[in-house]
Amino acid sequence: MIDIDKVRLWSVRFVRTPELRYMPYPGMVVEEVEEPGYFLPAVSPSLIPRKLGGLLILTLNGHGVLQVGGTKYECVPGTAFLYHVRDPLVSYYCPKEARENWHFIWINFPGEAGSRIITEINRTYGYHFYTGGESELKRRLLSYRRFSGATISQSPQDAAWMVFDLLKLLLRPAGMEFHHQEKKSQVRDIQSEIRNAFNESMTTSILAKKLGVSRGYLSKTFHEETGQTLQDYREDLRLGEAIPLLLKSNLSCKEIAILCHYGSYHSFYRSFRKKYQVPPEVFRKKHLQESLPPREGTKEKPEPGPDSITGDLRLPAYSGKPRTRPGNRTRRPDRRKPADRRR
Repeated sequence: MIDIDKVRLWSVRFVRTPELRYMPYPGMVVEEVEEPGYFLPAVSPSLIPRKLGGLLILTLNGHGVLQVGGTKYECVPGTAFLYHVRDPLVSYYCPKEARENWHFIWINFPGEAGSRIITEINRTYGYHFYTGGESELKRRLLSYRRFSGATISQSPQDAAWMVFDLLKLLLRPAGMEFHHQEKKSQVRDIQSEIRNAFNESMTTSILAKKLGVSRGYLSKTFHEETGQTLQDYREDLRLGEAIPLLLKSNLSCKEIAILCHYGSYHSFYRSFRKKYQVPPEVFRKKHLQESLPPREGTKEKPEPGPDSITGDLRLPAYSGKPRTRPGNRTRRPDRRKPADRRR
């Protein structure tokens, strides 16, 4: 059970007089910190009233994960997501292996009008958004910190304008924020977008459009800062996913190619061989053999040293006659009698 007083740093409530059914309005804004292991699961729409609307969550520090169906998005500083609380596809969490807490700020938009607007935005623009490190949206939400614990009364018109202003800041071209960052920060944002779109087909043109810059600027900036092309970076990510599958699963190479989003096995084969100089099958076999323990009852042969001889040593048979070198012949003893020698 979560202790709200411990995880919520501050909160501000909004009320309207009178309430208008068909105009959106904010409910409350909260700054919150969750520890690794925090998890908000997807739930059945039948269990949640429609009037609860949806939430806009912006990451300040740390790391969270948004999951929409089978797709995961990295929730890091400079990103935000918007969702309807009755959406059965959405869950989010702070990974158990995270080294720091997930620190974020959120604002909810209750009511039928807010529900319809959020559903339309998700359908048209998606759930996850890049806002930039020091965005106007972040500044606007944090500005309510000075009213911590207060309840702010609004007219229906002021409430609606507040909602529309926040959504406008969320949806405006990210390039307005992107261009004001240092190039190293830009590269981190590019890498984050590519990782988040790992399960999607995101071309360089689509990525450039999402960040609000030209394709040429995107490619040039990334190459200047990393020494890699965008295609090479994507390739490294895919091969990085393939290696554990090769070594720790029984999946065939064709199945791994599909899971790592290669168009065909031949495309996977070419990319793998280009980077590692061997086919994926050979790579798998070699590493599996190296990881096997030696068989029982077998001993490794020692390396030959200066005091050891390996192999059989064969000596020539003894003939009883001394051997001489060529050109150094031995004189035979003269057995003739002395009288015969004088002749």
